[in-house]
Parts: sequence; C-alpha cells; structure tokens
Amino acid sequence: MKKSILTLGLAILGLGTVTTSCEDMLTPDLDRYATEFNGKDTVNFYLGILSGLQGMVEQNILLGELRGDLVAPTEYVSDSVSAIANFTNLEDGENQLLNRAAYYKVINQCNYYLAKVDSMAMKNNSYFMRRELAQVELVRAWTYMQLVQNYGRVPFITKPVQSAGTGWENNPPEGWATPDNLLELLEGAEGQPLAQAYNYSEALGYINYGVFKTGAEEFSHQRLTFNADVIYGDLYLLRGRDRQDYEKAAYHFHRYLDRYCADYPDYGATIFKMQRGDQVDYYTSSSSWGDQYQMVTNIVTAVPSAANSFFGKVLTRIPQIYGFDPSSGVSTETSTGTDDEGNEQDVVTTSGEINVTANYKSRQLEPSPSYIALNEAQPLVYNVEDPLDDSRYNGVEYLEDGYQDLRLDESAPRVRTDVGRLRFINKFCSTNGDSKDVTDTRLFDFRYLIPVYTTRQIYLKYAEAVNRAGFPRHAFAILRDGLYPNNMPEIGNMVVEADTSWVAMGENQVPGKVTMHYRVVADSASNNQGGANCIDLNELKRAENVEWLDFKNFTSKPAYGIHRAGCGYFTDMDTVYTYENMVAQRIEQEYERSGQTISDERMLIETVEAETSEVTKKTMELYGQKIKYDYQEMFEGYSYYGPSEAEIAAVETLIADEMALDLAFEGNRYYDLMRIATHRNNAGLDGTTWLAWLISRRDSNLAPYEEPEKKNATLFDFLSDKNNWYLPAPKND
Repeated sequence: MKKSILTLGLAILGLGTVTTSCEDMLTPDLDRYATEFNGKDTVNFYLGILSGLQGMVEQNILLGELRGDLVAPTEYVSDSVSAIANFTNLEDGENQLLNRAAYYKVINQCNYYLAKVDSMAMKNNSYFMRRELAQVELVRAWTYMQLVQNYGRVPFITKPVQSAGTGWENNPPEGWATPDNLLELLEGAEGQPLAQAYNYSEALGYINYGVFKTGAEEFSHQRLTFNADVIYGDLYLLRGRDRQDYEKAAYHFHRYLDRYCADYPDYGATIFKMQRGDQVDYYTSSSSWGDQYQMVTNIVTAVPSAANSFFGKVLTRIPQIYGFDPSSGVSTETSTGTDDEGNEQDVVTTSGEINVTANYKSRQLEPSPSYIALNEAQPLVYNVEDPLDDSRYNGVEYLEDGYQDLRLDESAPRVRTDVGRLRFINKFCSTNGDSKDVTDTRLFDFRYLIPVYTTRQIYLKYAEAVNRAGFPRHAFAILRDGLYPNNMPEIGNMVVEADTSWVAMGENQVPGKVTMHYRVVADSASNNQGGANCIDLNELKRAENVEWLDFKNFTSKPAYGIHRAGCGYFTDMDTVYTYENMVAQRIEQEYERSGQTISDERMLIETVEAETSEVTKKTMELYGQKIKYDYQEMFEGYSYYGPSEAEIAAVETLIADEMALDLAFEGNRYYDLMRIATHRNNAGLDGTTWLAWLISRRDSNLAPYEEPEKKNATLFDFLSDKNNWYLPAPKND
C-alpha cells in the first residue's frame, strides 16, 4: 500500500512550533504514544523519526552554506540570514534559523526507539526488526555529525529523556561529543553501538518500505535510507587524526562506490569550434551535468518535501532565501474503479503542486564574487580532432578570456528581471529551459526533495581521503580523469618524460623553483590520448595491494573526472590541467600566501629517476612528445616513498576548489572547509589561517591566490580563532 510518509509522520509526532530553551530540547513529549510502541511494530515510530529530519534539514543546509565563501547577501537580505553570513548574533532563540533543539528532537526519538525496539523479535525465521533498527542508529549518527560540525561540543546522550530538568545540558553523564571523539562515542554507545548498525546492514541489507506520496510525485523510500559505509566514511574523515583514519575513510567510500553505486552518469561539457575563413568562433553547450544533477543516480540520500500542507511538511525555506516565491495548490480528480469484491465505486485522487517564480526582491543570497571568479579562472579545453580518425586528437586549444566553467550557468543561471539579468541559485529549483539566459522568471521547477548525500559528493570526499592517505596522484586523477579499469595505468607500459615547472616568487623574495617532474610514468591502459597518466610508477606500485584503490569491479560504471563536467575532456596533450603544472603552482602559491620563501634549489617533490640508457627498450612508439617503453624488468630496485606534506596540501586545495565548483549551494561548503582546515592543522600546517583567509576573500572578485594579501581583515581575525568557527551553545533558562 502506498503511504504518505509526510502526513503519517506529522500525525504521529504532532510537530509544531519548537522553542529553543534547554528544557524544550530535553522534553521528549513521548507519553501520548509510548503505550502504542511495543518494540515489535515500530514502522510508524520509525517514519516519525524521518519526519523529524524534515524539521532540521533546511536549517542544516543553510548553516553549511551561509558561512562559507560561495554566497553573498543581497540588498534584500533578512536580518536572520545576514547575521549567520556575517557571524554575528548567533545565539539560539535570537535567530529563526538557529534551533539546536531540532537536532536533539531527532536524537531523542532515535534514543527512545532504540531503548524499546526488540532486536530478537523473529518472523519467518528472520530477525525482522534489525534492518530498521540499523537505520535508526545511522540516522542518530548522521544527526550527531551535524551537531558537532555546527556547535563543536555538545552533550552526548543515548538514553531517552522523559522529563525536563535532568541537568544533562551542563553535565551529560555520557560526556561531550566533539568532531574528535564522536566516532568513539557512537561505537561505544551502551546497548546500541554504531558497529551493530554496520553489521546488521551488511548481513541483512537495507529496509525498503516502498513508495510514498508527496502529493506531486512518488518518493522511493530507498532514497531516505542512510548507507552504513557512507556514514562510517564521513565519521573517519571528520575525525581525521592520522593516516589510518584517512585510509579507513577511503575504504568505506570506495566500498560504497563499489557495492552500492550502480553507475556514474557521463557528465561532460561540450565545446564546438566554427571557422569561417580567418574567423574562429567557439561555442559551449550546456553541460550534461545540469540535467543529470537531478537524476536518481546522483542522489544517495534525500529528505522529501510535500507538495502542500495536505500531504505534510512543505520544505520551501531554502528556495525562498535563494529568491523563489512558491505557491502551492491542491486538486482532486474522481474516476471510476472497483473495490476488492469487484463492485464499481468512485475513486477520488488528491494531488498537489508547488510552482515557483524567481523574484529579485525575495533574492536574499547570490553567488559571491569569489565564486564567480573561481569559475572564470577555469580554462575550457577544446580538443582538435584528427580529420582522418575521429577517435584521435591532433592538438588542444584553450578557451580562457570570456569563458568560464560551464557549471556556473547550471548552478546559478542569469534570469531576466525588471532590474536586469541577475543570477539566481537554482540547485533546489531546477531551470526549465535555457540555463544560460532564462527569459521568464517562471521557468523553474520545484524539487520535492533535499539531497543529503550525492554520488559526486561522495566521490569528492573519497578523493579527499585518498589524498590524505598518501596517494595525491590518484586523488588528482579523480578530478581530471576518473578511476575505472579502462582508464587505469598498468605497470609494464610506461612513458619516459620530464616536466619541470618553474615559478617566479613574489617581489622582494628569493627567486625559486618548484619542480614537479617524473621520469617514469605509467601510460593509460585504454589509449595513448587519455587515462589517469598522472599516476606515476612510484604511486602505482604503492597502490598495488591497497583494497580501496582497486577498481576492477568498476567496468560497467566508468567514473569520469569530476572537472570534465565544467571544462571538457582532458587528454595527454593537455599542458594546463596537469598534475605537474597545477600542483607546482599551488605549492608556490601556498608558500607565497603564508609568507614563506622557497630557496633557489629547493626540491619540494622528490622523484623517481631512471636513465633511459639503462633501460631495455622492449617496445617503442613515438607519438606527440612521448616515448613508450616497457619498464617491467627495471621495476625491482626502485625505492618507493610517500608524498611530501606540501604536495598533499596542494592537491587538497584543488579538491576544495572542485567541491566549490561541483557542490556549490548544496549546504556542504562551510563543513567541507572546517574539515579540511582541521586536517591541515593535524598535519602541522596552519589550516585555521587558511580557512580564515579563504572565507574573508569571498567579497573580492579574485581568482584563487590572486593578490593573496587581500582580505576582509575583520572577518579574517575573527575566524583565525578556531573557537569562533562554531555556534555558541543555547543559554540555559
């Protein structure tokens, strides 16, 4: 039977206005349905927990975006939104977007469920409660993650609170949860540890309660499930205290991509060239990323919205802040059907719809100048096809001035309004028409869900973990090329090449160089014009027995490079978006930003050296500027080494840029920056200042590292104190 999760959840929980005092946070309001919960028939209560997620997900998304560097307030911004964006007046109760109680409401519902559920209940020789139980544990873990990301230090409570005034707000008996200890606390939770959820999910799979009605469309319950590997990967990455944590995060993200991700849609930017005599024009089409962003294959976990209040809770707060006025309607349709006994009867079908209209006076946020500049700093690549063989390329050309990453127009298209063409953030109201120039403010469709996890987000977090685990070339390949069998290099088919990138230091500093050069590089297994050829022999050998760098099962789901979605397809002829070029630049830029000097002969990246004269040339084929050799017999005798901290940090900044380009406005940005900054701190670098510098430049129309000394001094100083990253705890009444 089809159910409405939204109506059902509201009917059970009676969610209404929630105040923000600590008594309210700890007041369970459970007594009126506790007698109906016997621990064996819990589906209604479980659906109520999911309904509780609706009460906090919009707030969580906005808190993750407003404090980052990708959005800027407009002249129509409200006091509540402005305060969060400017890190002012952040006490609970002072701002309608700040309500810590909403998180604890979900947690207390989970705790109550876990205290009552009968994990030993059997039906048809099966422990039928365990899959649902595991989901509740995973929901609790995810909710706690959001809490510690926002508040830094919060009471850790795994027992149901049945009365106010427990004192746990100030002295929680189970301790305080932080980003550093949350995983340990969840795994040590008495009676219902997180590891149990993982084991149940692995052994029994995931629950599926079919399809629910939102009023406008059907919503599969599978979209509402939290994957145990994704949650564990997130928890290890959040903690990030050492390489082992990054390895475990990479393991779990890879395991999700291997076992549960069905396929990776081919998101690609398309660039055309037209030549008439001496005149050459380039044209860019909309990236397929814009259309496929909405697809089910990209959505891992999401929270649904009803089409109107008849069906439940309507989630329109985010679109409204981004400038879309919603209107909701309900309609009924009567048709003839039959009952179970075959008797004819009237069947009344009720449906609803949310229509949205772009309104510049409702547009409280717009893309920040630094986000626009980041997109404009990305060169697009046009590959010149061989006229005799359209599977090969003869050269490469770059589109720079006047062009930008194609994802900009997909994430924030220009809309024609009464005051001119303005960019509207449309991640939650997709464009219905031309994404480059929207001619009608009504050409947008409301999304009846809010994504919590997407495939591309997980893939980028996997890159983040792989890089910090000591494999920066694999991580860069995720951005540039994608990692799947036909794209992976193989030992035994190598390229000899030298690539030295010289950089000039800033004025009044000693001239220096950053050398990123490799002499032995693995060639693509697929063809000589593409593939993850930035992965050198050293890193390829170190990855040989690493489970989470094994892609043999990815044959049917090629994971194309993330950067391709906005900038085109990169081949071996590319000389711009290469590991050597990009990483060398970022190392130099980071040194200049932090005021350090690189000495004249300092080698920041050690390399594997191999003289070609010592190598038996078993095979040789000249193409472009590269020569292919078989290095199999020379393989033994090399010493293998890990990357430098400077190299890892440089790749990390490129991953952070790609997260901005691909995940903009989805509610991840501030959390991503905090997490990466903490990783840098744990590695002995100054991540705190890096985060403060990046966010304090959001109002400057500057490309990454352009004029690195320029920043908002007040905001920079404020965020240079890590204590100011987090929201203050609610005041006790």
